[in-house]
Amino acid sequence: MEQRYSTGEIELYYGDETQISEEGYVPYGWQFKEENVCIRSAKGKHLNCFGIITRSNHFVYQTTTQTINSDFIIEQLDELSLTIKKHTVVVLDNARIHQSKTTAAMQIIWAKRGLFLFFLPPYCPHLEYY
Repeated sequence: MEQRYSTGEIELYYGDETQISEEGYVPYGWQFKEENVCIRSAKGKHLNCFGIITRSNHFVYQTTTQTINSDFIIEQLDELSLTIKKHTVVVLDNARIHQSKTTAAMQIIWAKRGLFLFFLPPYCPHLEYY
């Protein structure tokens, strides 16, 4: 797929979701032996984002304050499928929201429009990161 992308034959995106939050998360920290350190945290606002990006940094994203679920992912991919000009592959992990029955059903429609999903293996320590 990378080779087909580099020759311009297809578009290739990598996608995932994330959350930005005002709520602090500090699982550990460093302090001097006699020092008493306190990091206060409180519930706050959050923003969820689903995005897809190419190696040339073409970034498509959508944010929401709601929980990102399968319906949200489907909506974003469906909108993408209506704008593509050539075969497009979106690489996703195996999160449940990416693998729903509805998503699987939509893949038939998206394939007719030229959009295809590729799922990474669940765990692959043998793959190299660049």
